[in-house]
Amino acid sequence: MDKSEINQRFIKAINSLLQDKGLTKSGIAQSLGIKPAKFSEILNNRMNVGTDTLALLCDLYSFNANWLLLGEGNMLNPGQLKGRSKPAMAVPKLPDFPMTSEGVCEMFMAILRDKDLRFQEQAEEIGRLKERIAQLEREKNVSGVSYQSVPQRETVDSL
Repeated sequence: MDKSEINQRFIKAINSLLQDKGLTKSGIAQSLGIKPAKFSEILNNRMNVGTDTLALLCDLYSFNANWLLLGEGNMLNPGQLKGRSKPAMAVPKLPDFPMTSEGVCEMFMAILRDKDLRFQEQAEEIGRLKERIAQLEREKNVSGVSYQSVPQRETVDSL
């Protein structure tokens, strides 16, 4: 894990954001909590990017932390991309398949397996959210407290 390689990947990630019309260097720097001068120093290889900035970049813009830190995997996390000026999707890189009928079938099967896995993960998350909503509703009903039903106390001024 070489700092200069991490910096180069950071710059590549920033350049990909700049290609997204509507994003500017100053806007990206502001979103990452970096002063423009420091951001410029990083982009010009005169300063190394910090881990807190890398973590924020991953969180705000859907970059893959393994790619940024280790150079492994895809640049972007698959799914809907956050922080873009227009809606965008990142798709995982598919393994190389021979361009035969069997290879094409295997490629589509891999895509379907990935889709099914994402649907299953989403269904599980929806189930957890529904259970949490039900729990909150039960807690609300048990407490039975309503802010409008609490009588106002008399103050000294009203006496």
